[in-house]
Amino acid sequence: MAKADKKEIRRREIVAAAQAVAARDGAEGATLRAIAAEAGMAANAVLYYFGSHADIIAAAVQASSGRFLEKLAEAVDQSMPPTARLAAVISAGTTAGLDDDVSRILYEYWPHMLRDPEQRRIQDELTRAQEGVYREIIDAGTRSGEFAPLLDPAKIARTLVAQEDGLVMDVLAGSAGSEYVLDLMGSLAAALLGLEAETLLDLIAARGVPAAAT
Repeated sequence: MAKADKKEIRRREIVAAAQAVAARDGAEGATLRAIAAEAGMAANAVLYYFGSHADIIAAAVQASSGRFLEKLAEAVDQSMPPTARLAAVISAGTTAGLDDDVSRILYEYWPHMLRDPEQRRIQDELTRAQEGVYREIIDAGTRSGEFAPLLDPAKIARTLVAQEDGLVMDVLAGSAGSEYVLDLMGSLAAALLGLEAETLLDLIAARGVPAAAT
């Protein structure tokens, strides 16, 4: 048991090293040699814990995806009214990974979906989970009478996630600020759900923007 635990700890250290290198040097810089050096290991020793470089990268992206979803969950109190929950998720979805390296790592490997089935699986699972979060809130708000959706709720959830993905890329690239992105996301959600935009935007603004995301 102790040997298994030690191996798992080492695997986590290698994953953390891969995340650190990817965040600092980009996907292209996260080579096996660079990850091994970050972990304080020889490259062949790293492969004792993972079968290949691709396996390490997949584990790093999966861990970043999981942390992003944890941040969404941490932002929402299920006792909140649906509109307040919507504001929390919009705020978290656009800024949850910007106070550390979570979003940057996910976006570094996003284009890899075009060629790598495992990366596509991870990203697809993340997208479906994000859509599920929005869909649950939309359904609750519709039942309570707070929302009057203009489209099928599943289409609204997908639209919000897609818009969020594109706008966070703008923030990471430095072509948009988080406050602008939050305003745009809130305005879009309000229009699609029949809400007063000012009400939703005020709730979003009250949550603030992480210092690292401004």
